[in-house]
Parts: sequence; C-alpha cells; structure tokens
Amino acid sequence: MWIVIPVKRFSNAKTRLSNMLSAAERESLAQVMLHDVLQAASEACLVSGIVVVSNEVRSRYAVERVGGLYLEESGSGLSGAIRQAADWLTSHGQRGLMMLPGDVPLVSSREIDRIVEQHSGSPAVSLAPDREHDGTNALAVTPADAIPFSFGRESFSRHKQAAEAAGIKPVVHDMSGLALDIDTPMDVQTLLTYDSETESLAYLTDSGIARRVLHRHNADSEINGKTAGSRPL
Repeated sequence: MWIVIPVKRFSNAKTRLSNMLSAAERESLAQVMLHDVLQAASEACLVSGIVVVSNEVRSRYAVERVGGLYLEESGSGLSGAIRQAADWLTSHGQRGLMMLPGDVPLVSSREIDRIVEQHSGSPAVSLAPDREHDGTNALAVTPADAIPFSFGRESFSRHKQAAEAAGIKPVVHDMSGLALDIDTPMDVQTLLTYDSETESLAYLTDSGIARRVLHRHNADSEINGKTAGSRPL
C-alpha cells in the first residue's frame, strides 16, 4: 500500500502556534515533523511507496531523501490533494492508499504496518482518529475511491459514516503515536511529555523551545494555583 502525505507550505503551517512560536520556529517544526513521519513510513515493512502532495519544495527534498515521490499539488485543498494523489496512483496501477498527515511525529512504523496488515478485502476502509476522535489521522482505502474524502473538523465521524453508507464496515485503530497531531500549544506541551527519539523532540529541546514552553506552563500553573487559593471566604 502506498502512503500519501499532504503537506502545506511550511511558511503557512501551524498558525495556531503563533502565540508560542515565531514564524521561523513554526516553519522548522513543520519540517522536522514531516521528517519523522517520512522516516516511520519508510521503515514500515508493508509500505509499497510514499508520495508527498505539496507545493513546498523542501518537502520534495525530504520525500526524495527516503526514496519517495513528490506530486505537485494542484491547489484544491487537503481533501482535493488526497483525491489528486488517489487519481495519480490509480492511473499508475495502484488500487489503494493510506493518508498520513505530516504533523504526527510520534507515529511508528509498527502502527503503520498494523493498519496495512489489518486492512483487507475490497472495498475496505481503515481509520485512525486523533485523541478527541474528531479528526482523521490515518485513512486507508481500497479502492482509492471507496469513499469521498472529507478532511477537517469532525472528519473522523464523516469518514466513518461514509464507509457505512457505502456498505463497508470500517476498521478503527486507536493508536497513541498517530493520535497526537500537533496543532495547538497544548499539543506541543503533550509532545514534550514523551520520551521518544524523534527529530521533532530533538529540535524542540536543542532550540530551547522546550525549556521556554515548560517554564511558561509551570508559571501559568503557579499563577492559577495562587488565584484559586486566594478566593475570599
């Protein structure tokens, strides 16, 4: 099965972290998270190939470094980018695909292989949600047009319902590595609680971001604790 990774321009990525990280830090974080996802995908035994769909030239260098392919995005949004990749793969004789986002730095090759291994038959749909069971952090489909792609908020329920409407019983995987996508300051704080050999954690530590984030988190907790303890009787 081929892995499809849609990638925004790094300069436009992770705007919800603007109160925590500078523009340059957000760009760097987006780039190293993609490296972690590509590394996990390239190490998975059951992956046939990797394609990145993007207009970000640095993502081309990254995917080609692990032996994958780059497909220039036609500019039709996230769901459109996956459809574009699905059409391209179908035209090249591939029946299915698995979408992975580029911001799940803790994903492991074992998790990817488990989804592929348990994804059988045709038509078939496999899903891995985020921690809140709101977004879709992995979607495997066979054939590539088994269901319409509908990424964004509440996409997990939409994809699940689309599979059921098509008469397909979706296989749902709750996986710790795939569940954590990095969008908000709280996500970064959660990432920093993990002990994992990833480029993303190394970057956050070596750049000083981790120390800054944890100091701010501890200061906020102390302020909130004092506020709670100073309520009038």
